[in-house]
Amino acid sequence: MKAFSPFLAIVALSACLDIACATDEAFVPSNPKEMQRLTDRHSPAYHTAKLFRHGINLGNYLEVPPGEHWNVTYSVNDFTFMHAEGFDHVRAPICWQHYTGPAPDFRLSPEIFAKADWAVTNALNNHLAVIINVCHFNAFMTNPTAQTDKLLAIWRQLALHYAKFPDSLAFELLNEPNDAATTQLMNPIYARLIAEIRQTNPRRAIFVQPGNWGAINELKNLVLPPDNSLIVSVHCYEPFYFTHQGADWAGPDRQVTGIQYPGPPAKPLVPDPSLRLNSWVLDWIHDYNTLPAGRNPSGPSAFAGQLRLARDWSDYYGRPMHVGEWGCYLKADPQSRLRHIAAFRSVLDTEKLNWAMWDWGGLFCYWDEKNQRPLPGMHEALFGK
Repeated sequence: MKAFSPFLAIVALSACLDIACATDEAFVPSNPKEMQRLTDRHSPAYHTAKLFRHGINLGNYLEVPPGEHWNVTYSVNDFTFMHAEGFDHVRAPICWQHYTGPAPDFRLSPEIFAKADWAVTNALNNHLAVIINVCHFNAFMTNPTAQTDKLLAIWRQLALHYAKFPDSLAFELLNEPNDAATTQLMNPIYARLIAEIRQTNPRRAIFVQPGNWGAINELKNLVLPPDNSLIVSVHCYEPFYFTHQGADWAGPDRQVTGIQYPGPPAKPLVPDPSLRLNSWVLDWIHDYNTLPAGRNPSGPSAFAGQLRLARDWSDYYGRPMHVGEWGCYLKADPQSRLRHIAAFRSVLDTEKLNWAMWDWGGLFCYWDEKNQRPLPGMHEALFGK
């Protein structure tokens, strides 16, 4: 892997700032009138949000279904290294739903509590705040109404189990609602979950995501109760054809590789005809090959405006904002990957948005487990000099 280029990082940063300014339009609130504005910037949510500024996801770990292994393990040393690198929190996606008993109690097994407690305790012992969530609940996404009682039962047990843990442990109700779990459908379900948790955790920070995989453009449909300990979380992997190039789980349209960041490339990209790409992918590649850096789809214009929208929405509605997932798959070339991470992080800093990168040791990884150090250039890209 080549060494990190400070010059390229500066170029990416300058481009990001230019795009951010170019997309700075007046924010027009459009949420339903039931979504109340909160004006207290000294609320418990804002106080707790200070613990969750720069985080890392424990990817490919506790969200893995029972009986599977995605080639990622964690040790106590990992949490020590995370803190030493400059991270202040970890986000732990967990598939609790695979470890429940039958209805109506849906009792969680001691096995999953032991696994989760190990991660939570070691993170807290290394001065890292923690977010735990319910991840990959696919049955819920397909039929939320039929699975709501199970989700309520899971959070009832989690709330009771972690009630005496410090405020540096936060709950995230559901990772990336999608499919039938639309924002509008989730609004009343979120209210029920929050009310359930508040019976045992009256002030604990709770993270809430909009639908469509936590999309920023779904914030306009979110309606939250007037609870002053809620933090809103969004995800952003733009430009998606760049960050997920070659990802076999992301569908055939993401199998084009060789996409650089930022575009346009010095030599036009010609996709393999055998991939049978959809017309909109071919249009994207055409724009990637031809448009200048300031308007190129594989550049900061793909995300700077979205992150500005998240910041404006947060300011208007008085809810702290957290970008809970972002990053780049390892199949991007190393230099492009570093430039993207540096550019994305610089816009997060500009917009004063808290974040958790995906991920520590998985396929979007920050850490070189074999050599026990960050991948070359990663620390500088993520934290600057």
